[in-house]
Amino acid sequence: MPNYNRVILAGNLTRDNEYRLTQGDTLSVLRNAIAVNRKSKDKEETMYIDIVLFGKQAEIFNSYTSKGRPVLIEGRLNLNTWEKEGVTRSKHEVIVDNFQFLGSRGDQPSAPYSGDAGRFNAPSDTPDDDMPF
Repeated sequence: MPNYNRVILAGNLTRDNEYRLTQGDTLSVLRNAIAVNRKSKDKEETMYIDIVLFGKQAEIFNSYTSKGRPVLIEGRLNLNTWEKEGVTRSKHEVIVDNFQFLGSRGDQPSAPYSGDAGRFNAPSDTPDDDMPF
């Protein structure tokens, strides 16, 4: 059976972007987190999930988002491990492959972005049969 690691989440950004350049100022990296709510009859739960974007995606995401912005992200779950003061630590994060801005902030249009295509995709009036929602 092939491995399948896909995560699709919709929520609001919990803070302003942490954007930086690495590898001799050639690779853009953006870190943030989204808050995802789940409501049941008697309670509401909020999960905070760290997200990471690289390259052109990071640049575009950084230009159009800030704390509170609603987004939909698709990516893969990754376990990030590091050592601090002799103790190995770890946390899960989502490496974002595609994203879409939800709602509009400051009259910015909502448009999906595909990292594979390397450009914004124009919203269409016809449903996309490949979309799981």
